[in-house]
This record gives sequence, C-alpha cells and structure tokens, in this order.
Amino acid sequence: MPAPHSRNEPRYALWAAVITALGALLAALITKYGLPSFSSDRSPSRYDGGVPDAFLGKWRGDVTEEGVRPSVYAAAVSIGEAGPGGEAGSIEYTAPGLLCKGVLVLQEVGDDRGTITLGEEIRSGRCVPRGRITLTAGTERHVTFFYTGKKHDGTLQVVRGGLDKGA
Repeated sequence: MPAPHSRNEPRYALWAAVITALGALLAALITKYGLPSFSSDRSPSRYDGGVPDAFLGKWRGDVTEEGVRPSVYAAAVSIGEAGPGGEAGSIEYTAPGLLCKGVLVLQEVGDDRGTITLGEEIRSGRCVPRGRITLTAGTERHVTFFYTGKKHDGTLQVVRGGLDKGA
C-alpha cells in the first residue's frame, strides 16, 4: 500500500513546474522592460501615450490616391487630445461628387513622438469604410499624410499627401 502523501506528489510537482515557469516569465519581462515605477513624485508629463502637442489642431491639404488613375482629394483633419484607443478627432474628404466624413482613433505614437498612427472609420459617404493613417511631423505647421486601406474589391488603397496646420 502506497504512503498516504504519495497520491499528491504529482500535483505538487505540477505546481512547482507552474511556479518555476511563471518566475522565469517574470524575470524575462523585467529584464526586457525593467521594473515598473510606482513613484508618486514623478513629474507629470503631457506625454503619457496620448497625442503629442505637435499634432493637435486642424490640418488641411490635398492628398493623392496612388494607382492607374490617381485621384486627388481635399482632406481636412481635426485632432484633439486622446489616449491610446481613444477618439482623437475627425476627417473629411472632398472631391467633385464626393463627401466623406469619419472619426479617427489613436492607435500608436512613435517612439520619437514624431509620428502618430490613427485608425479611420468613415461614417458617411462612399469612401473605403476603414483604414489606417500615419501622420509624420515635418515643420511646425506641416505634416505628411500616409493612408492605407482595403477597397471594396479587396485591393489595397494607398493615399499620400501633405497637410498644413490651420490652412
């Protein structure tokens, strides 16, 4: 007859393996990202993953859809303060016979804070319903605009241009 505690030994071995694996994972994460700071004396910063100041405001300019028959659209972008995943502003495209309006959601801020990536969701008009816009800061009053999205037929749409602040 086996000893009464031997029935639980496989369970202890399993828990020991799980705890060891979690410890190794934690050590790897701390090595890669460092220890979190819980200090309350940290000075507040405008940048905590939100839209950098350089992108705030209203921007306008012409953007061109690449392809066999390039199309030019007037783009108007308004960007306000938002955190990651938050609604950061609005967009409007106009061209003869076309008016599309949508919202922009902050997806990512570049490490150097010189780029932001926005998810675009068109809510009215006959434009591609969803896409991704990357704005790159240029001079104080200019950003470059780069858009990608899938057209209704499944092909890739690429739109590029420049936007000026307050234009």
